[in-house]
Amino acid sequence: MAGRVHIIGAGLAGLSAAVRLSQAGARVSIHETTQYAGGRCRSFHDDQVSAVIDNGTHLILSGNTEVLTYLERVGARENLVEGARAVFDFLDVQNGKRWSVDLGFGVGALSLIKWLADKHRQPPGLKPFQFLRDIRALKRGRGKTVAQCLDIKSELYRTFWHPLCLAVLNAEPQEAAAVLIWAVLKETVFKGGAYARPLFAPDGLGPALVDPAVAYLRSQDVSMYFQRRISSLVVTDGLCTSIRFHNAAEVLGDSDAVIMAVPHHAVAELVDGIDAPDASRAILNVHYRLSGAVDTPTIVGPAIVGLVGGECQWLFRRGPIVSVTVSGANAWMDKDTDAIAHALWPEVARALRLDGDIPAYRVIKERRATFAATPEALAHRPGTRTAAANLYLAGDWTDTGLPATIEGAVKSGRLAAEAVLEDAAS
Repeated sequence: MAGRVHIIGAGLAGLSAAVRLSQAGARVSIHETTQYAGGRCRSFHDDQVSAVIDNGTHLILSGNTEVLTYLERVGARENLVEGARAVFDFLDVQNGKRWSVDLGFGVGALSLIKWLADKHRQPPGLKPFQFLRDIRALKRGRGKTVAQCLDIKSELYRTFWHPLCLAVLNAEPQEAAAVLIWAVLKETVFKGGAYARPLFAPDGLGPALVDPAVAYLRSQDVSMYFQRRISSLVVTDGLCTSIRFHNAAEVLGDSDAVIMAVPHHAVAELVDGIDAPDASRAILNVHYRLSGAVDTPTIVGPAIVGLVGGECQWLFRRGPIVSVTVSGANAWMDKDTDAIAHALWPEVARALRLDGDIPAYRVIKERRATFAATPEALAHRPGTRTAAANLYLAGDWTDTGLPATIEGAVKSGRLAAEAVLEDAAS
């Protein structure tokens, strides 16, 4: 490229775009509002629990090829440790029943057929023909919600589909778009257990996904500016001509380009004419520090437990820190943090068979963690290109075909970068 690409936002979408562009030899500048990279995927030391914690918990699977390719580009694939099998433990917090969903380590349809034939590896209530009927309905569910495609009174809905929908789409099945959960399943579970193994970040998501990218970009002479808050973009005659910051401005050359990698709720305030999803769904994470007397998990990295019938959906364990996630957590956002931690602790104690008082904790609220993944919202997910010839969009809210996940964010950045390169070459 003759010009420079300015990326607004240093979350995973922005970092992904920068990595792809710098790999292609483009000159890149990143402008980030905060003083750190990573967005919602950052890690930091918290004094309340005396440990490094992730801002939010995220599940990455071996079928997330966008994430793995991104890490390979920055030389950090080894930062994620792959589980030996696609096994996920569950607990029903209401009746204490435990089970495991074990998809094994095979590849292809035969692997899935073997799983359907083995009740010991399935969630309660799974009937093969009903499950296949559910899959078919989700595949054909364009314009429908997840709940409209399934039997919401079935046991399988309670033990499998409902927690899966909340975890993947951050939304209740009654509002969540069926096509999005289908998109995730076809890239992971339906390819066989080899594509659904959990990938663990033993040192945290920041050290695994963010820090290596920042180091790589600095080695490529990418300019990175932090605490630089953008106020608006100036678009004239179909071209973005300048970027206005609160205390400065960047005038763009004729060959320069801009990638907006900001959250869905911020883009409309910065540039006119962008149709983006406007409704948001919250995520609540609580991190507890356990005492050293608790046994260390036998797997490398955090233990994972799916929780059914309670307030939490997932429990992650890394060393002395156990973290629980409440998806679709809008109703929790105005609650007192101490009350939240005490309300959720009994589910943690039951899952890990712990006694005693609540330990030290940190509550993290993400009020606008994701866009509301409804069928209606899909019509408002814009593509990479915009009406301005040199202005592009990236973010998990853009039309990636995936929900608002790490995989979707990384994919959006790659797509934006490749659109810039394609247009520059034409």
